[in-house]
Amino acid sequence: MANVMAQWKFQLCPNEKDRLGLGYRLDPIGQAFENRVNDALRYPFRFHKVNKLVIQLGPEEDVSKDYYEVLGVGLKQYPEFSYDEYLAASSQEREQILTAITKNVFRWLLAEFDDAQFVEKAAHNLSWLDILESRSSRAPE
Repeated sequence: MANVMAQWKFQLCPNEKDRLGLGYRLDPIGQAFENRVNDALRYPFRFHKVNKLVIQLGPEEDVSKDYYEVLGVGLKQYPEFSYDEYLAASSQEREQILTAITKNVFRWLLAEFDDAQFVEKAAHNLSWLDILESRSSRAPE
């Protein structure tokens, strides 16, 4: 079980079934992006009792919380995601959209939680994850 969880630490999940891929999965571009982020994240996170982060993409009718944790999974809503914009985008633009979303969520985690060091570890493994400056700038002087 640990190996399976170690593989799937990060997921981008559409809030609408079969909208971007099969079920609640993304298209091949999104899947490749997820795989790269998963490879960069350490396991376990050592972030509360969370060992998986799911970014829920797109508007959700019944959202009472922007972020919540259940059974070791941290779920972060990203209602600003546009299915139509993503589907109309080129492969390169889709990659840029997913990168921007992930950066925003990771920055948010660093700003909100003192024990989100798993994001810093990932930043060392992902050249585009240039968010360490934001973490050091909020430290007291």
